Amino acid sequence: MNQKKKATLRDIAQICGCSVTSVIRAMKDSPTISVALREKVQKTAEELGYINNAVASSMRTGNTNTIAVCLQDFSNPYYSSIAKYAEKYAREMGYSIIYATTNELPFVEYKACMKLIEKNVDGILLLPIQKDFRAIELLQKQQMPFVLVGRRFMDHDTDYVVSDDVKAAYIATKHLIERGASKILYINAPSYISSSRERLQGYKKALAEHDLESYVMEGSMEYGQTKKMVKEQLSYFKEFDALFTFCDIMAFETYNALTSLGVRIPSDLKLISIDGLQEDISLPCNITSIGVNRKEIVKESFNLLLNKCKGVNTPEPAHIILEPYLLQGDTT
Repeated sequence: MNQKKKATLRDIAQICGCSVTSVIRAMKDSPTISVALREKVQKTAEELGYINNAVASSMRTGNTNTIAVCLQDFSNPYYSSIAKYAEKYAREMGYSIIYATTNELPFVEYKACMKLIEKNVDGILLLPIQKDFRAIELLQKQQMPFVLVGRRFMDHDTDYVVSDDVKAAYIATKHLIERGASKILYINAPSYISSSRERLQGYKKALAEHDLESYVMEGSMEYGQTKKMVKEQLSYFKEFDALFTFCDIMAFETYNALTSLGVRIPSDLKLISIDGLQEDISLPCNITSIGVNRKEIVKESFNLLLNKCKGVNTPEPAHIILEPYLLQGDTT
């Protein structure tokens, strides 16, 4: 049986009575081609089942129109919402997305970045682990355009887009104080994470303004660990009138653990966190949280990265810091 010959740009050009160059421009919706010819070319391409050869195109132009997003874990709603917005925005801008996950493991992050470079992506949005600098140094050495998303290095100056973590924690702590809390425990993430250190600053700043003592313990963002910790140390947690957790995932586990053991929230103990996941997904409990506009973070990151891919570089690395905001829930 003879295989059907794949449609080519030349086939489309012959049918439409124009040059191959005009076909290429029409497929890209170039304004240099009339609307009528663009519609004719695109309709013909669809009828012939034409599929662009991305490899051949990248060899001609040096671009693949592909952006990579390297993040920690799809099971965390924070990262999955980042991925959702990245996919949407990429599509609007005519780009495809490749995802890679690191599971907070530095050697996986390094290998993921290496593979993405090998795939000749145009640029990378990296949600960094921050346990070491190897992936950052690799990208810089290979001159791969990249932007850090959500976290930043203070001793490695790079382009980044983050939310104001100091201010977010300050708003959260201030809100608890205004609700009558005077003994507030902060369950933080590991200190190698930049947002962990910055949120601790904001928490302590708000307490200092009211001459209140700080209480801090380091938790884990790993599934189930916060819930386990709360249950094992319930008597300690009951000493406080408010809890502030590093992120919504930790807050959800804290809420589930405490309520299952008879603690009433917010009457016995108030609870607040940072992320504002309720803006993106339906949740079983409406936790008071500080919103982090993931849609805007992705948009700003994408625009910055595309400029870098096009060779538009600023004299110094770009630092974009977005404003956080209070999302009142039922837990304070």
